[in-house]
Amino acid sequence: MKKIHLSRFRTAGAVALSIATLAAVGGPVMAKPAAAGEITLAPQEQALAVCRANKMGQWDIAYFNGKDGIAQWGPGYDCKQSPVPADISGVANAIQSDGKVVTLAPPEEAAKLCPTLGPWDIAYVNGKDGIAQWGPGYGCKQSRVPGAFSGVSNAITK
Repeated sequence: MKKIHLSRFRTAGAVALSIATLAAVGGPVMAKPAAAGEITLAPQEQALAVCRANKMGQWDIAYFNGKDGIAQWGPGYDCKQSPVPADISGVANAIQSDGKVVTLAPPEEAAKLCPTLGPWDIAYVNGKDGIAQWGPGYGCKQSRVPGAFSGVSNAITK
């Protein structure tokens, strides 16, 4: 009598299940591409590393992925991380997920891109008081993100 290894059945079963799943959903599920000008922001630790490596301007303030308008302050500010007070003239930069410091788009440019954003995207733009562009699901409004939100992970660049 010939022995059959169970591993062959497991592998064949996994392949069959994968094929059946793809057929049921109509093909591979692809991630939504970012809108033109929309970037993913760096996490807190990466933003701090960018500052400590002097990869941002001495007096720059740049958003990163976080809650309540938190930003990375440049080396001239001792690389602190804190929300930007309302009396600051505005934040013009962001640190994207690859560690590059980029310039944020002005609100007028961001408004034009709104229809291309994901319905529930929220992305920082160049301006005062943590202003963000809200996606079509929010009516394409522009306003500060309330502190109760879980955080903003995107920005719109020039």
